[in-house]
Amino acid sequence: MSAHSTDISVHARTAELPTLLETMAARAVELGIAADDAVRLQLIAEELFANTIAHGHRGDSDGIVTLSLQHCDAVSTLHYEDDAPPFDISKIGQKFASTTEIGGLGISLIRGMSKALRYERQGRLNITEVDL
Repeated sequence: MSAHSTDISVHARTAELPTLLETMAARAVELGIAADDAVRLQLIAEELFANTIAHGHRGDSDGIVTLSLQHCDAVSTLHYEDDAPPFDISKIGQKFASTTEIGGLGISLIRGMSKALRYERQGRLNITEVDL
């Protein structure tokens, strides 16, 4: 994975989500990311953020989430870091919608919208990169 500068940093709290998404939208415009890709990146970030809070920290937390966007050679990349317990999203299999279960499709949604998905653990950080 390549080095990234951190553009956005928030606490893992549900109330931080609007700020996170607004900042992402502005950064996407600055980078020249196509509007539909920018929306997909925001949806992916929202899913990752919700999972960090709900499953990683088991609720709002003072934990830090950082992310950055890159756009190079027609590929847009979301770099997402959290300090929740280890969770390798790239190893989770595809799940299909059920008429009896609610939820649990966020990772499948991320997989379906991305060209590439990478994960690594660095010290206390989960680092996930998603390419569109």
